[in-house]
Amino acid sequence: MTEAAGTALRDLRETLRSAIPDTDTFTFSLSAALQAIHLHPTSVPPSPVPEEVLRAIDRYIPAIQISLLNQAVPTFLHALDDGERRLVESFFCPKRDATTLPIARSVALATYQTIPPFLSSNHLTPLPTQSRDFAMNMLAAVVDTYSIDDLYWAIWGAQAQAETSSSGEKMDGVRTLRWEETVKALVTVPAKAANAVGRWKQEGWAGDVSQTLQPKPFFDRLVLRLEALMYEISQSPRSTDTAPIRFVFQRLASLGLFSQRPTSLHSPSPSILPALLPRLLSHLHTPLDSPIPPYPTSFLPSIFLPLPSSTLASVTASLLQHLVYHLSAPSAPILPDRPDSRVKRSVDVLTRIVGAPEVGGEAWDAVIIAMINGKRNGSAMDEREHALTRMAVAWVGTGGEKAANAFIDVIMEAWTDPKYIKFALYGQQFHLTHLLVLALSLLPPYHSRLVSLSRRPRFLHALQSYLAHPDASIRRLGMLVAETVSEMTIPDEPESSVAGKDDEIEELKAGLEIDEETGETRARKPRSGGARRLRFGKEIWDGTGEGRDEARWLKSSICVRDGEAVLEDDPEGKMWLLGWDEVAKTERLPQSNPTPPSSVPRGRTSSPKRPAKPKSQPKIVMLTDEQMDDPLEGYTNPSPSSSRSPSPTPSHLEEIASDPSLALDGAQKKKVTRPVYVGQLAALLKERDSPEHLEMALKWGESLVRAKRSFGTELAENAVTIATLSIGLNDPFHLDEFDKLRQGLVTALVACAPRQVAPFLTEQYFNSQYSLQQKSVMLTALAMGARELAGMKVPEPQATRRIDFPSKTLPPALHKKYVGPSDLPPALGGRQPDQLEQAIDGVRGLLISKSAKRGEDEYPELAREKRLRVGLNRRTMVAEQGSLAARQADERAAQPHASVVPFAEVAAEYFIMPLINRFWQHFQDIGIRESRAVVAGNRFRGAGAGMVMSPMALEKLLMTLSLMLHAARHSPVFLAVLSPEALELGMTIGLRHPNKPEDHLIEPESGESGGEAPRAEAQVLGAALELTLVALDGAAELDQGRTLAMGKPELVLAIGEWASGVFDVESKGGMVAAGQGGREGRIRAGAAAVVVKVAEIGEKWGHLGLPRMR
Repeated sequence: MTEAAGTALRDLRETLRSAIPDTDTFTFSLSAALQAIHLHPTSVPPSPVPEEVLRAIDRYIPAIQISLLNQAVPTFLHALDDGERRLVESFFCPKRDATTLPIARSVALATYQTIPPFLSSNHLTPLPTQSRDFAMNMLAAVVDTYSIDDLYWAIWGAQAQAETSSSGEKMDGVRTLRWEETVKALVTVPAKAANAVGRWKQEGWAGDVSQTLQPKPFFDRLVLRLEALMYEISQSPRSTDTAPIRFVFQRLASLGLFSQRPTSLHSPSPSILPALLPRLLSHLHTPLDSPIPPYPTSFLPSIFLPLPSSTLASVTASLLQHLVYHLSAPSAPILPDRPDSRVKRSVDVLTRIVGAPEVGGEAWDAVIIAMINGKRNGSAMDEREHALTRMAVAWVGTGGEKAANAFIDVIMEAWTDPKYIKFALYGQQFHLTHLLVLALSLLPPYHSRLVSLSRRPRFLHALQSYLAHPDASIRRLGMLVAETVSEMTIPDEPESSVAGKDDEIEELKAGLEIDEETGETRARKPRSGGARRLRFGKEIWDGTGEGRDEARWLKSSICVRDGEAVLEDDPEGKMWLLGWDEVAKTERLPQSNPTPPSSVPRGRTSSPKRPAKPKSQPKIVMLTDEQMDDPLEGYTNPSPSSSRSPSPTPSHLEEIASDPSLALDGAQKKKVTRPVYVGQLAALLKERDSPEHLEMALKWGESLVRAKRSFGTELAENAVTIATLSIGLNDPFHLDEFDKLRQGLVTALVACAPRQVAPFLTEQYFNSQYSLQQKSVMLTALAMGARELAGMKVPEPQATRRIDFPSKTLPPALHKKYVGPSDLPPALGGRQPDQLEQAIDGVRGLLISKSAKRGEDEYPELAREKRLRVGLNRRTMVAEQGSLAARQADERAAQPHASVVPFAEVAAEYFIMPLINRFWQHFQDIGIRESRAVVAGNRFRGAGAGMVMSPMALEKLLMTLSLMLHAARHSPVFLAVLSPEALELGMTIGLRHPNKPEDHLIEPESGESGGEAPRAEAQVLGAALELTLVALDGAAELDQGRTLAMGKPELVLAIGEWASGVFDVESKGGMVAAGQGGREGRIRAGAAAVVVKVAEIGEKWGHLGLPRMR
């Protein structure tokens, strides 16, 4: 069985590297491999897990994951259901279960080593576009499920330790190297994910970074699992090396995650200690009645002290700041004149983490650097800084007299520095002075060390510098230290021996008198006792301002020793948390050793539970009002006395309907699978006699084509075949949304394979074997594909509205008012605009509004008339932030289809010029046939729905050219080639459908045939004017019409005369205006806009003389 795991994974690797025919083969291979490594939902894992299985996973799973991301996921993922998708996900993030935890941890370890390199920009093989969502989801899932503790046990677990002991130091070194690489990959996941998402968004990807992968949630989760791992290792019965844990802290410190200042709870910046301290402190001092033992005394110092000196200094500085962050509370401040038990508890915690103070040791140097060279708050009366100073001094006090002497020397060296006295700010000097007076208090008064310190020349010179400082606040700090040192080194004299002011006066007088007997002055002999204590008097310290309040506060803190504080009873251990409350329950993470879920049975050995017998119910049940109102609701709990069987539930009915064994032709009927290759899509489209095949092909065809757009050459090789089969389809089976799905498939082919499909559709459009509807599909695909490649909005096809309760209608007058033609289905005479009409309406409105804006600028009276015109109040077009409309707009804007190639590169060669050239060729062939028919005596007349020169087909053709030309205005050959060719084509077709000014002012009499011809003429003429307007507007926007005016002046002049004539007929109300098919003003507005554009070009370059618009 153990050898089967390696064989199955190796076979799966080879299968993924080869061409997989269908989804059934793919899922079968996945299931077989998962069954071999005991991760299948139906597998029963052995206990313990064989080492050969773990070795096979370490050897083959990384290669399998790479193959899945590069080949299988882009090909098959969109065709899998939820159950089959979970099989693929099991190879990246298996379900967490206690019975398969070692196997799942090994797979998760491989995932951490496989996916993050794909997120880097310099990876050899970039991640396919279709795999980005899946890779980000799998990375977020594995981060959420398996963290640093699982990776540790996957590498350094019990089985790994046994293998290491048997293989020697070589395997230990390999595992150390593997652990370091894994930790490096793990801590860089948020940065790589954010960089990858930002890079992909520039390429058109619509995804975003998961909440799990954002820095603060990610590192908070990692730190909590790291602390759980540390505690689990500390309670291990055998000695375990702490070097792997130390390496994790070293990497976290290198990322700057040990912040010097504690961040707020809602800050987005990640920080280690706010998430680590609550759990760590709760395990340092457990409650008295708790069976959980605390950390061993030497465990945490063995992790932190061997860190590099710079790393240990930053970690210690951050730790000192965080330990005192919550010590002082507004309701219970830390008083300066008495010892505090909270400071004493923080000293004990600091000792348990970094060890006892040893002069010259790692912890000693780190604390000294943090207290002297660390960043302190500039405010002198910051309570947290005061608590930090008292904690550091109390920690040094636990080291005895030797530590106190060394600490005083270091602090005095910094305090007496001349540059520090001259340039340091008051807040910094205040905190250092506070540290000095508390350090002096560690030694008893009149200590020999203090006496020698007071006589040092450096100290005396520093006092002189302080007394000469221009800032009165800093002068008082020096006076305070001098007075304190004198009190601690000079014994106090009794009051009788202290001379008062009168005694001094008497002594001075005696000094002036001479004794007659001895001939000397009568002054008193000097008193014995040496030096006096230094006292500056109360006037120096009393009052406010200039540092007096701070000085009095410092004087009150002298000789306060927090190590002598009495600890209160704390059976629950809450005081040892130092104010760091536990993480909220909603933010707690699952423990590293979860219990297996009891609700999900695994394997064949689990027997189903017998349903409990229903309790007896009374035979007469009183119904409530709601039950009386809904008598058709089935009984959920059938009564034993009921004579009828219970009503089947909807889920039971769906299960019966989906059971293939109950079908009449279930034995002979083969299931139609979703296509995963373009060749399979073509095979489904060829089965025209099978509605299941056609429905499957149309349902998933567009998504498959878009998924294959940048994935190999499969789409380019089969695109023409798919286009031929799609266009030739009919709908004999009346499939749902047949036209919409077919149109979407052909449009996707044009957008994803423009160089192959666009010329082919242009060629097939002039083939007589297709109907007018099929030709409309071709033109719509060309226009919408061009807009998609150009990054423009593609209108959605209008779906037919369903009329609820068609028998219930309003009175005829109200029904006519509220129900329009667009509300009626096509069967009842309703007509809805297609995608071409929606797009051309937007382009027409944009161009005409630009011409109208220019007219208002040139003729102010028009703008004034527009402002004075009374009209309805327009609704605001700004959606409220956070509303449904705003979210829908954001989703539409954030989900563009990434173009395969810019449309400007392929517009002329593959879209516009092939269509124009084919049209001229077809136009010439028709002219030759008509001339031959005239010579023969019989006029040639075309017939059939697919006739290219019919008015409806011409209108569609001109609209398609207008849309493609509007999208191609950034093409390099737009001015020289595209615009003149389009102008010539539009004017030629427009002149073939001339206006009739006087002969047809009166509408024809009754009969439909008389009104259809003018309407068709109006549609073609309006489309020709729109094509001309698009070409002129593009030329005017790019070079103000210079290329047209210089190269084709006759063409521009002819267009102006033609448009002026059309506008004159429209102004007189001719036949053209009478047959516009419900589009009032379209021809008149188009003609006026063309005349305005021609006039602009003529006035700019002075080469044209055009008739003025009347």
